[in-house]
Amino acid sequence: MANRKWHMITSIIVYLIYCVVYWYIDTNDLLPSPGLPDIAPLWIITGFLMALIGAEAPDWDLLINWMHHRDIATHSIGIPLIITGTFLVQKTMTPDDPTLVLALVFAPFLLGFGSHLLLDLFPSVDPEREIKEKGITKTTATLLGGFVSGLTGVETIKALQGTYLIHLPLKLPVLSEKKGEYVEMRKTYPKHLTRWWLFFNGLISGLLGIFLVIMLVWG
Repeated sequence: MANRKWHMITSIIVYLIYCVVYWYIDTNDLLPSPGLPDIAPLWIITGFLMALIGAEAPDWDLLINWMHHRDIATHSIGIPLIITGTFLVQKTMTPDDPTLVLALVFAPFLLGFGSHLLLDLFPSVDPEREIKEKGITKTTATLLGGFVSGLTGVETIKALQGTYLIHLPLKLPVLSEKKGEYVEMRKTYPKHLTRWWLFFNGLISGLLGIFLVIMLVWG
């Protein structure tokens, strides 16, 4: 469970990579005519802000009283699918609509959204403090170890529980971690399902952002 600062930093890094790849493809004419729209300062600023908003979007559940943190509604591909579906419908109905170019700034939103879910797999340690106390090598090992094992922060020495888990709106049958039980009624995903849920939903959210750009060019 990364803190807000690291969600922001990661989304900025992802956005910079997006801009560099976009610029490289555009300047080298790697796409068929008409290719990608030219990058303008306004697009860069808007895309940057959208990436930051996307990185915060999964935690909107903290603003809604009847939601738990890590609510399945916000920590899933639900919001990315709504955005992508809206663009697809608009593209199908009015393919020449000039507003479709907004896909270029909604793509960073989805990349930021996906980066949040993927970053939630890492330990909730403070990297700056850890690097100062343990050095970059041990800190990197802690982060990667947490990603592989699914442990976070203080949970690196105890089982995951509480707000780490994906919360469901009501008790539902889910795959159980208990020995001898295949299904149990829960209001949260167990830790193994939470890890896979965050990984796949984060990955798909980012891929949907790339799809928006592809749709704009080849759709």
